[in-house]
Amino acid sequence: MVVEFDQIIKGCRQYNKFAQKMLYELFASQMHGLCFRYLGDEEITKDIVQEGFIKVFSNIKKFKGKGSFEGWMKRIFVNTAISYIRKNNKNHKHYSFDEVNEANFNGLNGQSVNDSEIFSEPDEKSALEDLTEEELLSALKKVPEAFRTVFNLYCIENIKHDEIAKMLKISVATSRTRLSRTRGYLQKELYAMCHVKLKQ
Repeated sequence: MVVEFDQIIKGCRQYNKFAQKMLYELFASQMHGLCFRYLGDEEITKDIVQEGFIKVFSNIKKFKGKGSFEGWMKRIFVNTAISYIRKNNKNHKHYSFDEVNEANFNGLNGQSVNDSEIFSEPDEKSALEDLTEEELLSALKKVPEAFRTVFNLYCIENIKHDEIAKMLKISVATSRTRLSRTRGYLQKELYAMCHVKLKQ
């Protein structure tokens, strides 16, 4: 039996267990991927996904139908992941801009990528297309947490710098700097991965 999405939402508003299960099955994989990009740890991600769904089910009556439900739900999961990061900062190294300088943003395995080593455009495009999602996530995991969070919010969630600054309690300039450095690092890292693939 095919159940319309609106009926699933209606059931969740009534705390119907079957409807909640259907909503979970529809979005669990997507929300797991979203949270993992921020947290970079499988076990922590599983916990945050569970917490996120509890919040969705508890607050679903607040969704008024303005905008997409998926967008509303994603914001809950993003906020849940960021809240975890804030609460657990004491367990993670804090990176200042003095500590994270250009030496920390070299290419694969700490080796910088020279311009002369970057391959021709057709080969580059082909190699980039061959990169798996796992390889892309692996590159992002190597980025310091504070920088990775800004990258995810801006590039994946399309949140502007002024809002990111409010969410993370940083300045707009800091948000822009973290994004710029993350992009520079990822470019080198992905070029290095592609270079290895082309040599194989």
